[in-house]
Amino acid sequence: MKKILTAALAMILLSGALAETTPEPGAADPRVRVVTYSPKNVVRLNTFFGVSTHIKFSESEQIKDVAVGDDLAWKVIPRGNNLFIKPTAKEGDTNITVITNRRTYHFVVVVLTEKNQKAWANRELIYSLSFRYPDEEDANSNARARAEAEKARREDVKNRLARAPSRNGHNMDYWVAGHQEVSPSGAYDDGRFTYLIFNNNSAMPAVYETDETGKESLVNTHVSSGNTIVIHRLAEKITLRKGDFVASVWNKSYDRTGGANNLTGTVAPDVERVIKEVN
Repeated sequence: MKKILTAALAMILLSGALAETTPEPGAADPRVRVVTYSPKNVVRLNTFFGVSTHIKFSESEQIKDVAVGDDLAWKVIPRGNNLFIKPTAKEGDTNITVITNRRTYHFVVVVLTEKNQKAWANRELIYSLSFRYPDEEDANSNARARAEAEKARREDVKNRLARAPSRNGHNMDYWVAGHQEVSPSGAYDDGRFTYLIFNNNSAMPAVYETDETGKESLVNTHVSSGNTIVIHRLAEKITLRKGDFVASVWNKSYDRTGGANNLTGTVAPDVERVIKEVN
């Protein structure tokens, strides 16, 4: 008697430990359902003889292997991250295990015992099943939040640069002399940076500041809009070199005591330019 009670208790505990999940009916059509993925759950699929069921996994997954308990009673077609199953026997209840490149899925597939010709309209059938992935949703949400924060940061920098004061507009009083190959088609400054505009497709020359003694010093620059060299300072004289070609650019309105503080390397005092090395 004690052995019988022990066995019965074991069966009760075992049945309570099952983690079989039946997907909730869909709001629009009860036969189209979504279930939250858990590697510890077995998903129950109600089917009917001759009715196909579509199972869709994450877009990031590819089906690697499918194992069917009773493979003679089921037609199984894996295709990318989609699995199509259809019972070919009326008593084909079995299990299916699907292994993808990222996850493992366990299913119990049940062939309902409907006999009328409209069994395919049974609300208990599952025509389509897809999965919800909380980990992917959290990762996507975090990625979107980071992207939005970065976009907001860039917009803030852009606005601060746009609001930065300049020296009564642009100084256009620049003269150019030298070889046409390295001569800019336009030059101006905004009180902090100097801008040299070249024709499209022109090869950019090296840029030097020339002091009163004629000594040349390489200056920090970057290229903007594809054809504009931006010099990170003001200078009275700039020398441009490319091979044997030389040109000089003079700032005829240069003021040694004027201009704006350019310690940050940008036109805004609270926005700092950082040069990153690319490995």
